[in-house]
Amino acid sequence: MGEEIEAKIRVADPEAFRRRMAERGADGGETVLEDNRLFDDPAETLRRLGAALRVREERAAADGTPLRATVTYKGPRAEGELKRREEIEVEVRAAPGFAEATPGALGLGDIFEAIGLRETFRYEKRRSIWRVGECEVALDELPHLGWFVEIEGPTEKAIRACLEDLGLAGEPLVADDYIALLSERLRSLGRDPERAAFEI
Repeated sequence: MGEEIEAKIRVADPEAFRRRMAERGADGGETVLEDNRLFDDPAETLRRLGAALRVREERAAADGTPLRATVTYKGPRAEGELKRREEIEVEVRAAPGFAEATPGALGLGDIFEAIGLRETFRYEKRRSIWRVGECEVALDELPHLGWFVEIEGPTEKAIRACLEDLGLAGEPLVADDYIALLSERLRSLGRDPERAAFEI
């Protein structure tokens, strides 16, 4: 059992941010395409508690190669300027003999639905990740929302030091999670408020 501590900031110029990371020699930067599915019971107990159960599949953005699948539980958010919450994450792998199976073929959604849960929200995200000191720095692109930087680290002190190091300390933090931001945006566009995908 762990704790997620992170800061989220809107980014107006993602290419400038990529150049900044390249100039400072940060490790990483490869882009993956995520398919995120949230599950809850019919009473939406997790949502009402501020918690979430997510299945995430990652593929290489360049060629669609399956990379990994994870199941994550996120607890309610704690008070504070930075987002802090309990996080339990498990990587899911295909059984022996099914090495060519994609993460989606593992049937996680079927398992959850069999025990009374249902898919309540699904969204795609493009993400590039770098390591900066103790922190993981992600550049995210969301359908209909645009670009964000998320910085996750072991302590608030480490995250604030990373914000300072990247010249982002003076930028306003985004308090809402992607689900809330996407739901509001989708409704304003008159779209399905439970689905957000990149348009081909």
